Amino acid sequence: MNDKSTNLKMEWGTDMDFDTAFQLLVSEVFRFRGALLSAGDQATRDLNITVGCWQAMAVIRDEAMTVANISRRLGLTRQSVQLSVNRLRDQKLVESIPNPNHRRAPLIQLTSNGIKTMDILRKRQSQMAARFTQNLDHSIESLLTLAEDLSKMREKALELKENNTIRKKR
Repeated sequence: MNDKSTNLKMEWGTDMDFDTAFQLLVSEVFRFRGALLSAGDQATRDLNITVGCWQAMAVIRDEAMTVANISRRLGLTRQSVQLSVNRLRDQKLVESIPNPNHRRAPLIQLTSNGIKTMDILRKRQSQMAARFTQNLDHSIESLLTLAEDLSKMREKALELKENNTIRKKR
């Protein structure tokens, strides 16, 4: 850990209320997202792809999908994913193939160059994961539990959005 790291339990103490602890978690998630995107940009720069393109490629690594399905999986707008897919298609990293279930929504799959690029990115991702988790006391099980908890919180956030229950009704 570097000097900038903080021990949040020591800094804030354990007598804070639940809402404050949750706000602290959300703040750290946002900060981690920013740092993760910055590290991702650095990892992809020499390959001339964006983090958004990397995300789209990762989603279709094992299975061709429509742009709409990719966007749902990533929680992004269809338009932003379409822009990434267009860039990847221009770079010949993905291609469109006919979709037997929908005539106007082709499936997007990696090309052989896309597979090679993903292999490079997977190695870099593994190196990044090792650096991010260095000196942390997490097992695979604890990371999976954390991922499951974040997934459940994400689902609750989506429910609030869909039900429009974020603002109190007057």
